[in-house]
Amino acid sequence: MNALKSSPSFPLRRLRAAAVALGALGLAVGGALRAAEAGPWVSLFDGKTLTGWKLVQGKAKFEVRDGAIVGLVTEGETQNTFLATEDDSFTSFVFECEFRCEAGINSGINFRSRPADGQVKRVYGLQYEFDPTPRALTGGVQEEGGYGRRGKDNWLAPDESSGPLLAAWQKAHGDRFKPWPAWNTCRIEVQGTHIRTWLNDHLLADFTDDAPVAIPRGFFGLQVHATKDKALFNKAVAFRNLRVRKLE
Repeated sequence: MNALKSSPSFPLRRLRAAAVALGALGLAVGGALRAAEAGPWVSLFDGKTLTGWKLVQGKAKFEVRDGAIVGLVTEGETQNTFLATEDDSFTSFVFECEFRCEAGINSGINFRSRPADGQVKRVYGLQYEFDPTPRALTGGVQEEGGYGRRGKDNWLAPDESSGPLLAAWQKAHGDRFKPWPAWNTCRIEVQGTHIRTWLNDHLLADFTDDAPVAIPRGFFGLQVHATKDKALFNKAVAFRNLRVRKLE
């Protein structure tokens, strides 16, 4: 008698193999459906002009140089300056860009942000921090204009920008920032209340922002921070290859 036909386990093995194949197909289809839920990558900067961008606060100088948007720390400017996307409808998305900034200056990329209004007298919203200082908080998240809205501190990742919580952040992540003139990579993922950030492919922030004051949608804004420090005047922060992919 044929051993295969006489073995009661043979049909079972075939059924198991079929089940595995169907499971793999289901995963593939599920992955394809998830991919379909994300829109195409859209460039936010044409590499030549500031089309699609506008100043929403401050008067620091922005210009295009060598395929990058460059912001300059400006003497006499008392407000943080923001060059914002004209599109202010970004809700859930993946955002990527490259950036670099000179030593000592403070800058960042705002997201889910709004212009000054009747409630808050300045640009406000979440910010991916640029911090080329010993604090090493580049890639952390705070709320620009968040004082009074977020309680004790306007920081969300880490929860505070000094003391034990900062020390724990530094121990966990080190300093991933590459100093000028090297370019760094930024990635921000926002899906509903879940927010994650990366710096040079290293995951940093990973938290849920379900506060009552959380902003559900808004613009992206490139920041030049105001300062009275003469040593920082005319120092630059630069951004290139800015793109976004909206998520459903």
